[in-house]
Amino acid sequence: MKSLVWLTESILRDCGMRCGADPSMDIKTVHRRTENEGESFLTITLPAYCSGLERGLDRGLLEPSMVSQFHWHRRGLPEFLRGFLLLIFSTDGRLLPVPSIEAIHCVRQILLAHKKIQRECDDRRTTAAMRKYRETDDEVPTRLPDGQISDLYRSVSRVVVADLFRHSSHDDVVGELHPHHGPGATAEQVRGNSKYLHKQWHERLERVFPFTEYGLASVRNLEINPLDGVPVNFVAPEDEQPVRVVFVPKTMKTPRVIAIEPVCMQYMQQALLRCLVPRVESGTYTGGKVNFSDQSINARLALEASKDRRLATIDLSEASDRVSLAHVEELLSVYPDFREMVMACRSTRAKLPDGEVITLRKFASMGSALCFPMEALVFFCTIVAGRLQRRGLRPTGPNIMKCSVDLYVYGDDIIVPADEAPSVCSDLETFGLKVNRNKSFWSGSFRESCGVDAYAGDDVTVTYVRHEQPTDRRHAENIVSWVATANQFYLKGFWQTAKKMRDVIQRLLGKLPHLAPHVPGLGWVTYSKATQFSRWNKDLMNFEVKTWVPKPLRTRDPLEGDSALMKCFTVIGAKAQVAVDHLIYVVARGKLALTRRWVPSL
Repeated sequence: MKSLVWLTESILRDCGMRCGADPSMDIKTVHRRTENEGESFLTITLPAYCSGLERGLDRGLLEPSMVSQFHWHRRGLPEFLRGFLLLIFSTDGRLLPVPSIEAIHCVRQILLAHKKIQRECDDRRTTAAMRKYRETDDEVPTRLPDGQISDLYRSVSRVVVADLFRHSSHDDVVGELHPHHGPGATAEQVRGNSKYLHKQWHERLERVFPFTEYGLASVRNLEINPLDGVPVNFVAPEDEQPVRVVFVPKTMKTPRVIAIEPVCMQYMQQALLRCLVPRVESGTYTGGKVNFSDQSINARLALEASKDRRLATIDLSEASDRVSLAHVEELLSVYPDFREMVMACRSTRAKLPDGEVITLRKFASMGSALCFPMEALVFFCTIVAGRLQRRGLRPTGPNIMKCSVDLYVYGDDIIVPADEAPSVCSDLETFGLKVNRNKSFWSGSFRESCGVDAYAGDDVTVTYVRHEQPTDRRHAENIVSWVATANQFYLKGFWQTAKKMRDVIQRLLGKLPHLAPHVPGLGWVTYSKATQFSRWNKDLMNFEVKTWVPKPLRTRDPLEGDSALMKCFTVIGAKAQVAVDHLIYVVARGKLALTRRWVPSL
């Protein structure tokens, strides 16, 4: 594992040239503190500094308490990065009338470069995350809060959900359900084609989704009389396998919590997801407001709001883990048949890494296919209910439409009018949700939503170094990531950093060509739009160049009989291209190899 210090030093030098600031003392500080504190200084302490900086930008004042882990200069402002900060704040900490956008971008790049490096958290932080998961579930309310806002939430939910299914009867929805298996892990640790060899089916599922309808391609393919039973084990509710809670890298400060679902539950959740998402994205009230496939809407609005300050960006902490079962039951109360379907494929228990099994009060953790759409609808209806209450309006269709203006939800990224942001935060917290105040902005000119960070109409989004430095040609995933990151640094004008990252890659792979961005191979981008070629392909009528191309590793996992037919039914009409031998080989998820071949150069 190579040190990250040299890369931080390179970024500092690039930023110094761009801003006209001397980074020499800052480089010494990075070396000294990394020696004393380890690389947590780069991955945890510096991102915490950036959080304080962003609060200062939002409030117009940077105070010592916001960057408590750094010495404050006797003439004002933190000593670390002071040369850059003087282009943003005056010595008394007040935001300059016209702060340097370049300096804001550069300071954030220095502080956040290594925030999302994919490393395992230490045992202490993982244990703390597991304890927090338990505590959060204990805090999840089992019923809606008392008061008018809950009555309005129920009424708004009825109108919104009824609209989503306004053209559907029970039979229509059932006819639209097309289950399939996702590419992810399962609680049983079954992967690939083996997921289609159903071994277990929950009795709760059987009452709503009969196995002979959803688990088989055709009952005629059974070698036994269907009336005598089917080759599957029906599991009673008390014997259901709980979701398997795991922690995956997110930041070095805290891991991401994922609850991995059993095979049969994941299978039917995907069917409901496919049915629900298109309805939400085209609904009378939710269309264009609640989005799942296009986060560019929130990103564009955040950029605009940083200039006109009309809208606020709100971020929720532990969003998935704080949406309660009660929230969702009330949300779907107008359509009992669909609610029964959702509850049938909701796992009720979770197994923690230490072996403890808990009964869940939350609806579902991240990992359930229904977690994302349900939480988005809960947030939408909660905010609309609060706006109705403050305006003294009845929950009619026209009033709900009026109160959904300038409301946009993408997962836990929420956009609302800036003047209503404090009230909206209060409404969400009344329902047991938790607003991340450090990542919610409405006072100043800084906004952050769906991967876009903006200040005063300018994009100040940083480039994250997400993978360790590759040291071997076999580290294919790291190499691909570093090529992409080097290209991002180049396009943003961090020339020295891009060159050093290119040198690392070319020591492993040899010289890479300049390629157009869409070419499926490893290469460098350039502002000149120049490309290189080595030959003319007379069959394809284009210029080609030889370079390294990433390819997924595949493993043999043959599937036959009714299970093979069932998989074929699920991939018909799929947007993604399906390999002709998908019944024999499957992609080993997350594993890549590099091979040299000819690719188009334009």
